[in-house]
Amino acid sequence: MTESMAELNQQSRQLITREGPLYLGVVLAVAIAMYGIAFPIILPGMEDDFHRRYLDMSQVLIFMHVVGAGVALLISPIQFMIYRKNRTLHRYLGRLYFLAVIISSIGGYYMAWHAFGGVVSTVGLATLCTLWWSFTLLAVNHARNGNIAAHRQWMIRSFALTYAAVTLRLMSPLLASVLDEVTTSQTVYWLSWSFNLAVAQYWISSRKGTAEGTTEGVPVS
Repeated sequence: MTESMAELNQQSRQLITREGPLYLGVVLAVAIAMYGIAFPIILPGMEDDFHRRYLDMSQVLIFMHVVGAGVALLISPIQFMIYRKNRTLHRYLGRLYFLAVIISSIGGYYMAWHAFGGVVSTVGLATLCTLWWSFTLLAVNHARNGNIAAHRQWMIRSFALTYAAVTLRLMSPLLASVLDEVTTSQTVYWLSWSFNLAVAQYWISSRKGTAEGTTEGVPVS
């Protein structure tokens, strides 16, 4: 009995260690996604200078970026969970994800132009937007051509860039504790997405041997 309980406890710890970070990541993604989707409603009530400045900018383009990113971020973990179980829903959510990324990227270029931190921040965010919609478009094209292995790899990269909305908010207070305000913005607008992309590429490379070979056609549109 004691041995069984010890084995059960060990299995529980292993499960928490293995799955815990994943579930935490999903929770953070959903929380930030809901914030983005609700942003047009809550913006007028925000009193801090950082958000108040948005009231003097194009509301349409800002909401395109923030709400679109929120929708994409909300869809991302769902797609990972259902792609083997419900291909039809996966396709329709994939179309919505693609549309959200395109809309958000358009607004993202506008926000990059007005980013705090000057040209370094602007180029960092503009690069993120360009890679984001480009990777997503590549993923869609691979799916339409029936190359599902390549589709998954490019979608992992796309999801990694989507998750920059989360890592940016996690990194900002840490960087602000050691850097000045301008340098913090310049750094986080590059590091928040390049770090995610590096992790995604490492994960893809580590699984490439087992992931290749599945190329059955499952079109997304």
